[in-house]
Amino acid sequence: MSDPTNTDGNDVRGEHTCRFEREVIPLTKDLYRSAFAYTRNAADAEDLVQETLLRAYRAFETLSGEYRLKAWLLSIMRNTWISRYRASLRRPAESLVGDLTDGHLNGGAGSPDTYSAEDLVLANMPDPQLVAALVTLPESLRLTLYYVAVQGLSCHEAATAMGIPKGTVMSRMYRSRHQLRRILGAHPPISRAV
Repeated sequence: MSDPTNTDGNDVRGEHTCRFEREVIPLTKDLYRSAFAYTRNAADAEDLVQETLLRAYRAFETLSGEYRLKAWLLSIMRNTWISRYRASLRRPAESLVGDLTDGHLNGGAGSPDTYSAEDLVLANMPDPQLVAALVTLPESLRLTLYYVAVQGLSCHEAATAMGIPKGTVMSRMYRSRHQLRRILGAHPPISRAV
């Protein structure tokens, strides 16, 4: 039996690793789905999940008391993705000659590589009227609606993941639902007789 006060920290590290595996590893499928929504590429999504888990592992022992693990992990992922995205903006674009399409040669815009995660989710929705209504919403309302309605996060978890107050999430959810009802005609405007 090893000494818990061992100077190399093997027991503490092993305990930390076991706790991390027990609590975080079951959430990797959810993390992968979110990563794929960000990257739109399976290999990049796997890389993003791996980097998220690495960063989470390094900071895992600092968590104490009550914490929302999934929201914390999604927040790490979002920040990691933003950092990667900003770094990619500073790099010149790389493409193989074989990857060029007629759209690239003609300077065409709107290739699938330029769609946002929200646009991809909306494109896979079955009702075209709903898709058209969602597209008219501002990005902040669409993103909030995505986290709460599609990902199933609570308002508190969505607030943590987005880095905004819980009240803002609740307000955005109210406004997005109200605007969708108005756009879809669930509550047609009352006409006044003259």
